[in-house]
Amino acid sequence: MRRFWSRFRLVAGIPSLLVVSALCSFYLLINAITWQAAVSAGAIGVWGATIVAVAVTIGLFLRWHRRIAAALAPVLERPGSTKLNTRRGVIVLIGLDSAEPGTTFLRLLADTPQLEYLALITTPQAMARGVIDALLNMLKRSGRTLPRERVRIWDRNSAEEMADTEQSVTEAIAWMQRHQLHASEIVIDVTKGRRPMHFGALIAGSRAQVELQYLAAEWHHLDDRPTTGSAEFTVVHEHWDGTGPDAAAHT
Repeated sequence: MRRFWSRFRLVAGIPSLLVVSALCSFYLLINAITWQAAVSAGAIGVWGATIVAVAVTIGLFLRWHRRIAAALAPVLERPGSTKLNTRRGVIVLIGLDSAEPGTTFLRLLADTPQLEYLALITTPQAMARGVIDALLNMLKRSGRTLPRERVRIWDRNSAEEMADTEQSVTEAIAWMQRHQLHASEIVIDVTKGRRPMHFGALIAGSRAQVELQYLAAEWHHLDDRPTTGSAEFTVVHEHWDGTGPDAAAHT
């Protein structure tokens, strides 16, 4: 139980002071209820201490809640499309269908006008099918001009191995940071790729405080299909609000 509580507190980020205050409030409240029939000054003192402890606990809880409110908000209430216009480095997970008609890659290019560095994380199978070549041709046809040295490809990943993508994304982030990009100026697009690749990217991004996004559309439950025109990039794991230490200098 102690190990479980320790892990829960670490994940939830609950301050120790709030935990202690809540326990004290609970203890005093039980005592006050137990002594409620008493008319001595001791009962009055217990109720007074209980009220003070509860008030302190509520204050600490509200302060903690304000700090984590953004993290607790539903994912779909944190649109990422509006944040992409400040991103200079983009890391993209590439799947076998990434170059098919209606691909999200073109939407990603349109939403990142300040794109300077591009990393493509893919598999040998996607390379063999010409997916990367097709995407690079899309990049040229979109009118975006990126020097070849600013586009790098990590193509030795297994779609079923989380560790492969984690390592590749970590290397891609390090490459961009060596070119003076701050973590707030980098984003990882996990719209494509298999689920193990998503988890690998999530681990690497969390470690480096780089945000993950994916393109998602609202689902029309009556028609049982995505709502036309509703697709937006959505934050999976948020670290920055668009005002990172270096972001302002490049907006």
